[in-house]
Amino acid sequence: MFENEKTKKALFITILIIIFGISYYITMSKLKNREMDLNKRLVNTEENIDKMTIQTSTDETISKNSKLVFKIKYKKSGECIKQKEEKANKFAGKTKKELEDFYEKSGYEVNEVTKKEVILVKEVDKYSPNKYVLGIKDGHIAIYKTDKNGDMYIENPEDITDIGINNLKEEDINLLINGDKYFQCNKKEDVEAILGDYE
Repeated sequence: MFENEKTKKALFITILIIIFGISYYITMSKLKNREMDLNKRLVNTEENIDKMTIQTSTDETISKNSKLVFKIKYKKSGECIKQKEEKANKFAGKTKKELEDFYEKSGYEVNEVTKKEVILVKEVDKYSPNKYVLGIKDGHIAIYKTDKNGDMYIENPEDITDIGINNLKEEDINLLINGDKYFQCNKKEDVEAILGDYE
């Protein structure tokens, strides 16, 4: 009798495991299919938006009432900051391409053209101005300050820490060299707190 009950329990548990396995498989298959459909829709939407942007921005000419907005994109932090703006009078009737050709030597690219404004963006491989950032100096992690142009300098000799980069992961070293918005702070105390992750 006990053997018969043990067999029934084992059979019951086996059936439950099989039912659970089949349910899990079906659910995961449906979720994967749904995710693939969403990704396809997202890609199609982005392609349509890109096509629309290309068509409108290349066909459009610059209005005499629009203004030129100059921005700098700081690649290390990802921030885009407005530098200046001026009237677009002398470029009225010109195309986006003609404007890009004019500002090419200055490093600006036309990012957007609307009836009211033309946005020109210049990318620089720096952090934003007047910030505190982490970087590497002589094989050690150091706290840098950025000046009004985004150029990094050591404010005090004690800002070069005793933390060597030999024990850091390669990805951390690359981030410290190439820059990341995580390492940029408004206050020195905030960047010192990030430095605590490496002590």
